Amino acid sequence: MPEQFEKFREREELEKIEPTPVEKKEPIELTKEEDEHFIDLLNQAKEAEKKGDLDQAIKLYLQYKEEYQALREKKEGKKETKEETEEIEKNYEKYECLNTLEGHKDSVFSVIESHDGKYIISGSSDKTIKIWDKETGKCLKTLEGHGNSVSSVIESHDGKYIISGSWDDTIKIWDKETGECINTLEGHGDWVSSVIESHDGKYIISGSSDKTIKIWDKETGKCIKTLEGHGDYVRSVIESHDGKYIISGSYDKTIKIWDKKTGECINTLKGHKNSVFSVIESHDGKHIISGSDDKTIKIWDKKTGECLKTLEGHGNWVSSLIESHDGKHIISGSFDDTIKIWDKETGKCINTLEGHGNSVFSVIESHDGKHIISGSYDKTIKIWGEKEE
Repeated sequence: MPEQFEKFREREELEKIEPTPVEKKEPIELTKEEDEHFIDLLNQAKEAEKKGDLDQAIKLYLQYKEEYQALREKKEGKKETKEETEEIEKNYEKYECLNTLEGHKDSVFSVIESHDGKYIISGSSDKTIKIWDKETGKCLKTLEGHGNSVSSVIESHDGKYIISGSWDDTIKIWDKETGECINTLEGHGDWVSSVIESHDGKYIISGSSDKTIKIWDKETGKCIKTLEGHGDYVRSVIESHDGKYIISGSYDKTIKIWDKKTGECINTLKGHKNSVFSVIESHDGKHIISGSDDKTIKIWDKKTGECLKTLEGHGNWVSSLIESHDGKHIISGSFDDTIKIWDKETGKCINTLEGHGNSVFSVIESHDGKHIISGSYDKTIKIWGEKEE
């Protein structure tokens, strides 16, 4: 009886959610990709409902509703007053170093924040991965096992694992709780410079100095596809937000867009004068943003491959990039030892964060948007933000 009652309550909740979230407003105009995405979400929800998995159905319907509403607000546009715009810039201008985490014995190549916002995870040239308490700055755990520099670290979407790429040519999957290495993926013929997990959590995607990109079955550790086409090291790989494409940046000065399903390169973006160190996709999926050894950041139209804007100001290689959560700013780390915050619309640099004693390899923004976190050749990790009054 209690189980039936719970199912009844779930059904009640489902019926509250299921109607399309356009309320009394006119439906928004969707692109073909957006339309396909929402149809896919609804179909998944309905399929889960048919199978009796109401928890999953509710979750998918809620996701549909939230994403649709967020897209509506974006398309209708929230006009900012001059005062609001100035306040955003003013806040970034107040950023300073709040804490410095010390403990690595060599360069910090990669930093991330755990999904729950409690920890910072770092990979270093000292061949280790460290897990830090973000609030106290204390190192809680050190993961050892790689035979060379750890160049890239990520946390799995479910928060259970840490995945790392190394100059020992391997990828390792670690149990985050115990620190134990549970699998080692071998197959690259040179350094692994970049690793990500696919949005569906089924695959690991890696870029390497062997000029290839590999797609691995996360569960079995087997390489299921190798993408070839770059003429030099692959330095950075990402998966598009819709999960259809892989985007890579290379020392061959180009950015390539690949069809994830077929492995075919469908576009090559040319314009940088030197190696492409970092690539990201804008949150709205319209742009690719790249950082290069030519000291510039470029914003590209993802659909046409056209370079729309070039941001200049760094005095050395641009090694790492992120887009702020609100999509209004680009944050970059450089071998000129600084972090710059740019207005994405105007291309203007609104703040330069100085404090690292050497090249900045990695920058991220915290999930709550309050901090910038950076890793450097000076062996430290810094947390930047507004000092509380």
